[in-house]
Amino acid sequence: MKLNLITFASSLASRESIFTDHHELLDAIAEKYEVHYIFPEELDGMMPEGATMVLVGSGGVEEMVKANIDRLPPYVVLIADGLKNSLAASLEILSWMRQDDRPGRVLHGPTGFIMQGINDYAAAHEAVATLHGKRVGVIGKPSGWLIASNVDYAAMHKRWGVEMVDVPLDEVVKGYEAVTDDEVQTITDEFITRASGIKEPSRDEVVKAMRLYRSVKGIVERYRLDAFTLNCFDLIPTTRTTGCVALALLNQEGIPAGCEGDEQTLLTMLAVQAATGEMTFMANPSKILDNAAHEIVFAHCTIAPAMTDRYIVRDHYESLSGVAVEGIFDPMDMTVVKCGGKGMERYFISRARLLKCTTNPNMCRTQLHLRLDEPLDYFLERSIGNHHVIVRGDYAHRLNAVFRQLSAH
Repeated sequence: MKLNLITFASSLASRESIFTDHHELLDAIAEKYEVHYIFPEELDGMMPEGATMVLVGSGGVEEMVKANIDRLPPYVVLIADGLKNSLAASLEILSWMRQDDRPGRVLHGPTGFIMQGINDYAAAHEAVATLHGKRVGVIGKPSGWLIASNVDYAAMHKRWGVEMVDVPLDEVVKGYEAVTDDEVQTITDEFITRASGIKEPSRDEVVKAMRLYRSVKGIVERYRLDAFTLNCFDLIPTTRTTGCVALALLNQEGIPAGCEGDEQTLLTMLAVQAATGEMTFMANPSKILDNAAHEIVFAHCTIAPAMTDRYIVRDHYESLSGVAVEGIFDPMDMTVVKCGGKGMERYFISRARLLKCTTNPNMCRTQLHLRLDEPLDYFLERSIGNHHVIVRGDYAHRLNAVFRQLSAH
């Protein structure tokens, strides 16, 4: 992978001495990346292609960085190994950047720690780049109760490079009515056979859910959508089924699919998938079990079967109709994420440990009892909306790098 290092050093230091003085770190970087060194006099108005960071080669470069700040990336990563007063200079630069409302951070520590940070930011750059040109569907208007979860389409196109596409809900209904029971017999059998069990729904109910899945998948293909959110509740009166299975299966097929028309959460799902390559689970924070221990239950009625260790076919909790998915997991590490705000400028990320799956009859069907690293005061004082996104594995460092870059655009 290519890595650009915009390199600043004092006029008292020769270029050769930079490579000699910092050889341990630079040798480690060269083992992993094709490095392109760029010096201040070589900067022009265009950012070079690929991940770009700043190498602070010595002290005495503060004014030089300040003079070139508008030619640096929107989010400035200052790499400092501590030699030649590089850390001291980096801290002064970062302090000035904060005063000038410019986002960035200093990457400093043992060589292994710095390399991990470089890897995270380089991977984040690639993930952010893949978002450009994505077509994100909003099928039906967002549910009325989502009063803080919409986005400005033009702003998202400018900042993330995604195109938001409105799709009338009527198209889903028409497609559903056109799909026959016979067309979905095979996929119905597969869904039921692979489940650990089936509780409330009859096979006929699963057939209806699969007809809706086929309809929504047709819309995804017709509109060339890379992700979508569906106002699933408004479909229940007209189709007499729920969208939980449709969303579950399309998430499984690599199309981030969100509930209730929640635009901010869908975009979070899209970014997390771009960064990790993993499927995600959109869920409500449903009950705090222990504030001091950071234990909380997240729940929702749809989850990709392939994301679970096993699943049970259930009905939809709120409506007691249609078909939902109860996902079951063994204990594992997870990450909880949410990006939102008027300009998608805020984000929350926490490592978490799944302790167990619960079966509270007064919550949505898939229930994850998690212990978070971060205090739960976040949810009660400054939560970014209702829905949050959960991904299997510890991706906290990677996702922090992604959302730092996205929030800087």
